[in-house]
Amino acid sequence: MIKRITAGVLAGAAVFFALTLPEPAAPAGPEFEGPEERESVASATASVWYCTWAASGALRDSTVMVAANVPVQASLTLPQQIVGEEPDTGEVELDAAGALAVDIGQIVRRGDTPLFVEFDDGPAAVAVVVESDELLTGDACVARIPKVWELPGGTTREGRTLTLRLFNPFPELAKVSVGGSSESGETGLVDLQNIDVAGRTWQDVRLNELVPLLDDLALTVTTSEGFVIPSLVVAGTGDEASWPGVAPGTYWEFPVATTSAAFAPSLMLSNTGATAVTATIDVFTAQGATPAAREVVVDPSIPKRVDLSDLADGALSVRVRSAAPLSAVVLAEESAVVDEATDEEGQVTEGDEEVVADRIAGTTGVAAPASQWLVPGLEAVSDGDSTLWLLNTGTEAATVILQPLGLQELDATKQSVLPGSVLEIRLGYDGSVGGYFIESSAPISVAWSVETEKGIMFVAGTVVGG
Repeated sequence: MIKRITAGVLAGAAVFFALTLPEPAAPAGPEFEGPEERESVASATASVWYCTWAASGALRDSTVMVAANVPVQASLTLPQQIVGEEPDTGEVELDAAGALAVDIGQIVRRGDTPLFVEFDDGPAAVAVVVESDELLTGDACVARIPKVWELPGGTTREGRTLTLRLFNPFPELAKVSVGGSSESGETGLVDLQNIDVAGRTWQDVRLNELVPLLDDLALTVTTSEGFVIPSLVVAGTGDEASWPGVAPGTYWEFPVATTSAAFAPSLMLSNTGATAVTATIDVFTAQGATPAAREVVVDPSIPKRVDLSDLADGALSVRVRSAAPLSAVVLAEESAVVDEATDEEGQVTEGDEEVVADRIAGTTGVAAPASQWLVPGLEAVSDGDSTLWLLNTGTEAATVILQPLGLQELDATKQSVLPGSVLEIRLGYDGSVGGYFIESSAPISVAWSVETEKGIMFVAGTVVGG
């Protein structure tokens, strides 16, 4: 075990694991007395975080971003898809105000590698970043495990592929049923009823093969036995966006819905209730708020895609308010750019067109503003432009302390977020920083984004104090 290793450097993670992986491999992960429902906030004591979408192999690399503002020890367990095979494991230790970027490839390289991270203390939080030569995507990992999950925002339209991952990190068998609704109403997914997901394994469901050419698809995942953690992935010609399941609510804040005019933002809403629900959408920019910028009716079992492109020029945040529960995510999609080959005279050569850009980002919302946040991974993507988004939907200014977390004690900075506005803080990459602890004088909501030439990702922050 190495003490006080807290770095946000992706390259440095390789050195770390070369020194710290147990030899031989540690026993198979923490033993659970039985699945239990967990809250969606970081625990004040021990906590377990589940990361569904990760892959480390010949083409993809994944990094687990861990952060805590107290000294903690964390155990990483990476189950195998073959039933009965022992999981791969690793351990890390963080000092107070620490953060670390852990390269999964230094534990194991075998393609898809969903995992869970168990802390012996808290608050702590986890996110995962997946990269390749063509994509960049990221998820906040989850700590809550309900029996029913909702996953809005899917599509199987031309140019998009949709994958549902069902991850069972527990030893017990899980029995799962998947329902769906599209622009045509309820979608029969007869092949996805009473699916067995063996303990410590996962299954991927390719939705394009079952329900092709749907513009909008919202899923509901219900477990009748055991528990699973689902995630949804929308992929384009190169990049992809991923997000976990959510629980419906009447209030959502999205600190980042798009970063610039280059990306068209959409709000994806789903209503699993029995009656239509009216949703009010408020828009926030650096210049201020536009209350009730749009109102939409979300019918039962018909997901609603709300184009936000005309509501602001450039970066924006949104708030969703409704009288009855809805599930919601945001997507930002770059229009594909076609690179047309030309001959010596500058004439386009037919048949040589190539799509060179199709970046996608998506994220879940924040159920309520709060005064304390953990942001694991911010500034830790080596070739990316990182941005922190602070949304203040309240009526008073918020004084925000930003405490960077990393290898050593780092100086905090102070920002002010005006009421009814979003503050965009561009941070880039810093090898000494692996995350942030954020404390505000008034409730705010927090998210972060990373943009590279190959992809873009949005990740919601983790609440650690009201």
